[in-house]
This record gives sequence, structure tokens and C-alpha cells, in this order.
Amino acid sequence: MATGDTHGLGYERVDDDPDVSVLLDTMDATARWDATLRLREWERAAIGLTRGLRLLDVGCGLGDAAVALGADLGDDGEIVGIDASAEMIAAARIRTRSARCDTRFTVGDAMALTEPDSSFDVVRSERTLQWLADPELAVAEMVRVLRPTGRLALIDTDWSTFDVDVGDDALRQRVRNAVRTERRRPSNIGRRLTALVRDAGLELVAHTTATQRWRTWDPDVRPAPEGCFSMSSLADDLVETGQLAAHEQSRFVATIHDAARRGRFSMALTMFGVVAVKTGPS
Repeated sequence: MATGDTHGLGYERVDDDPDVSVLLDTMDATARWDATLRLREWERAAIGLTRGLRLLDVGCGLGDAAVALGADLGDDGEIVGIDASAEMIAAARIRTRSARCDTRFTVGDAMALTEPDSSFDVVRSERTLQWLADPELAVAEMVRVLRPTGRLALIDTDWSTFDVDVGDDALRQRVRNAVRTERRRPSNIGRRLTALVRDAGLELVAHTTATQRWRTWDPDVRPAPEGCFSMSSLADDLVETGQLAAHEQSRFVATIHDAARRGRFSMALTMFGVVAVKTGPS
């Protein structure tokens, strides 16, 4: 039996969420997405880590991505992870005890980093900017702590690419219309990453995209597709944007659930990645 269809997805205030464990599990699930794995592999090749470097992960979450990169830093390298969530940091500290190089995970603000100027060789941030009030300020802070010739890697989602196909063209269009407009947060930041790093004075080195696709889902087994939100949560968003009337919510959710049970369900979401180098003075 499925659990209650109440699974939303939001990381603005993780520690205040009554279901923190659900958010942490979702972080693990999104780390297993094919698109996430492809982007992390691409990032690793593009930033070209070597022994002894210092790496800062802004919005480090559970620390898994940074520690995987840490294998390239050797025993004399260092990883620093910063996240706004104390729950995330506590989990990261436990999970990364066996890391090869020195690690330090602290609670912090991506828009007001406490690290010194020009103190890191590489700075990365993955799926964090979309939750920030001022992503431009966060990027400026990352550039500030980056050493000259250092590299910045950004990976983020563009929710305007979100697509649901259940064989209902009208439903599909409603979803597309709803996700085009950003509300309360820069949810479509992914496609703007190249402009962000160039506006911050960096030289673009590489850029790419990866699309996550869900082709199967059983709503009677799990309340939401892996690493994603429930259809009830999606319906709430459509009501808020005026794409769906409140009295239509139940039918909207039932239509998607029924299509999934019949094997007539697919979703897609695209993430963007950029790597840029700091060429100017510190």
C-alpha cells in the first residue's frame, strides 16, 4: 500500500520540516538519478582535481558528492562543506568519517560565506541556487573565496523544462504553463548558469545538460516517483498558478495515478551544468 500522498519537495527550510527524514531520503534518491550521476561524472572530468587542492561544496547536503570528488585530492587535500541545514550537516559528518582527505562540514549561508578570500582551488554547488533568495549574490561569494585560476562548478535544475505525459494533452499543457513562471524562488535558474558565471567575471570552460526521465511508477507502492514530489503537491502548484480549479484537484491526481497504473506515465526534467575559471586578480 502507498503511504499518504503528501510528499512535497522543498529545501528552503529543511530543519523546520516535520518530515526531515523524508527530505534526507529524497536527497539520497536524487543522487541516484541517472541525470545526477551523468552530471557529476562530467563535472569531475571538467574540473580536473589533483592532489593537495582545497574544495568547497556550497549547499553540500549529505556530503556524498564532495567526498566522491575527494578521492582525487589525496591525503593532503581538503574538503569543506557548507549547508544551511543542521540536519544535513549532522548527516554529512557521520557519512564522511571514512573520507580519504581532511573534511570539515559546517552550517552556513551560501549568500554570506565565512571563508576567507581566495582560499579554495575549486568551488562547487549542486541544486542549491534554485532555493536561494539571491543566487547572484551566492555566486559572487563563491567567486570571492576562489583563488585566481581556480574553477567554479555549478549544477542546477530548470523546472521550466518539467514535463508530464499521461496521454492527456490538456493536463500536460497545464503543467507546462504552471512551471514556466518562477514563484517565490528562482526555480528556473538552470538555463541561466552560463550568464551567471560570465556576469561574475569568470571565463566559461564547459557546459552541458542532462535530462532525468521517469518511465514507470506505481502509485500504490510509493507516494511519488523516485526523488520527486507527489501529484497532490503538483496539483497544489497548479491551483496556485491558476491552471487548475480547486474542485478539479482530485480528478487531476486520479488521472495521473490511473495512467501510471496502466503503464502510460512518463515525466522529464532537465538539469544544467557549467564549469568556469577565475582569470582575474583575487
